[in-house]
Amino acid sequence: MKNRKIYFIKLLCFLFGASGIFIACSLKSEHECRFWGVIFSEKTPTIVSIISNHLDSLCKLGAFNPDGWGMGYYIESATDTLLPVIRRGEPAAPTDPRYILDKLELLRNVKNSAIAHVRKRSSGPIVGIPDPHPFRRRCINRKFDMLFAHNGTISVDVLLKLITDINSSYLDQNPPDYIPNYLDSDLYSILLVEVMDEYPDLPVEECIKLAVTKLDSALGLSKGQLNFVMASGTSLWGLNFTRDAPRAITLYYYPNSVISDFWIVASQPLDTLNAEWIEIPNRTLACFNPGEPVRYIPISEHGDWVSSHFRKEDLIQPNPFLTSANIKYTVTRPGIVKINIYDGTGRFIKNLLNEFKMCGEYEAFWDGCDAEKNHLPSGSYFCHIQNEESLKVLKVILLR
Repeated sequence: MKNRKIYFIKLLCFLFGASGIFIACSLKSEHECRFWGVIFSEKTPTIVSIISNHLDSLCKLGAFNPDGWGMGYYIESATDTLLPVIRRGEPAAPTDPRYILDKLELLRNVKNSAIAHVRKRSSGPIVGIPDPHPFRRRCINRKFDMLFAHNGTISVDVLLKLITDINSSYLDQNPPDYIPNYLDSDLYSILLVEVMDEYPDLPVEECIKLAVTKLDSALGLSKGQLNFVMASGTSLWGLNFTRDAPRAITLYYYPNSVISDFWIVASQPLDTLNAEWIEIPNRTLACFNPGEPVRYIPISEHGDWVSSHFRKEDLIQPNPFLTSANIKYTVTRPGIVKINIYDGTGRFIKNLLNEFKMCGEYEAFWDGCDAEKNHLPSGSYFCHIQNEESLKVLKVILLR
C-alpha cells in the first residue's frame, strides 16, 4: 500500500507539477474516502465555476483514495421531473480521463443538485470495481428519489440485522446493489429509505434522525463512522456522526453565509478559501435548501450533545418562560460563538449571537420572537450554542 501511495504522488507530480503535489498533500487528512454535494436554485456562471473547481480538487484527492470515483446528478426529464444520472469509474480519478469528461457532462446538464465521491475501500471483499458511490435509492411509500454517499465504516452484520428487525421483507422490496458481498454504505442507504417508508408522514429529517439513532444504539460498543451526504434534487443533507473519535471524520459546508442561493457540503474544504467553509459539529445533521438558512438538527442518545468546550451547568432561566429567557453559558475556548433558536421541527427561528468570545461566563436573552420580531406561539424550542468545533443544545419552553 505504501508503494501504491508513492506511485500516485509521483503521478500527481507529473500531472500537476510541484504545486499540484503541495495542494493534494495539504488536502489529505485523517480519514479515507471523500465526498462532495451541491444544491442550487439557478445554474449561474459563478456556480458552474465553483462546481468545476471543487470537482478538480476532489480529483486530486483520488491519489489518496485510489479505489475508483463516482458522480451523481439530477437532470430535467421530458415530464419536468428530476431524474438522477450516475457516472463512475474504477481507476483512481487522477488517472482516469473519463473523470474529466464526465465532469464536463455534469456541468452541462446538472439541474439543482449533484454528489461526487472518491473511494478507498473499507468494507466488503469486492475489489477492482468502479466506485459504488453515489447510491440511488427510491422509497416505496413516499415520493423520494435520492442520491447518497457515505464516508466511514459500519458493521455490515449490525446493518443487516437492524434492517430486517424493522421490516423482515424490506431487503426483498428494496434489494442491495451488492449481494452477497454486502457493502456497508449500500445497506446504510437502504436503512434510511426503510425508515422513511415505515413513517411516510414524518419529515425526512425526522426519519434520518430516527434511523441514525437506531443504528447508533444497535452498534453498542462497536465503532462506526456514519457521515453522509444525501440529495433529493430539491434538498441536500449532510450528517457528521462519528462514534469512536469525535474529530476522526470531518464535514464542512460552504459558503459562510446566513442565506445563500447555493450550498455545498464536503468532507473537507476543496479550495483555498478555507475561511469560507464552516465545520459541522459531530452528531449533527445539517439541512440545506437554496435561499434558506442552514438548519442544524442534533442527534445523540440523550437528545443533545454536550461538548467539552461548554459547561454542563449552562442553563436557561426561567424555563418555561413567558416574556424573556436568560441564556447563561460559559466559553472554555476562545473563538466565534453562535446562538441560534430553532423550533421543534428543526426550522431556524432566530440568531441571537454571532461574535468572538474569550473564555468566561456570558448571558444572552431571547424574547420569544422570530427574526422578524413576530411573537411565536407556545411550544418547545431549542437553543443551539455553537463554536467552531462544538455544539450544545438546550430545550426551552415558551408559554403564552
